[in-house]
Amino acid sequence: MNSETWEISSEQIDDIPVIVEWLKKMEIAKWIDKSLSRPHGNHQGMSYGQLSVLLLTYIITQADHRLCAVEDWVKRHLKILELVTGWSIGTKDASDDRLARVVEELGKQEEACAQIEMNLGQHLIHAYELPTEVARALYQ
Repeated sequence: MNSETWEISSEQIDDIPVIVEWLKKMEIAKWIDKSLSRPHGNHQGMSYGQLSVLLLTYIITQADHRLCAVEDWVKRHLKILELVTGWSIGTKDASDDRLARVVEELGKQEEACAQIEMNLGQHLIHAYELPTEVARALYQ
């Protein structure tokens, strides 16, 4: 007889994979990490860009912008967040102190924010030349 034991856990994933995938395609983490100055030398864990993706995912899924609630939300959805992002998320990575630091840096570094907006605009907005040989006007 086989005496293996299985542990089954259940986690509600909601719309998290869809939102994270869109944020990854938008390259939010990349542009934030590229534009903001590096965290303090003793900083360990997730980058500002990665923390921003977690925060934005929380805000969008929960319709709530409180930083104090993100840590518990991340703990409840840790497995799906790690699977969909490919990141290793530590127990204190999404603490309100770390998230506040990201928001503070975004507020202090105005040039970096402008650079992030410009990079996102260039990456996300596409302009297409439309044919102009024929024009139609509708009169009513």
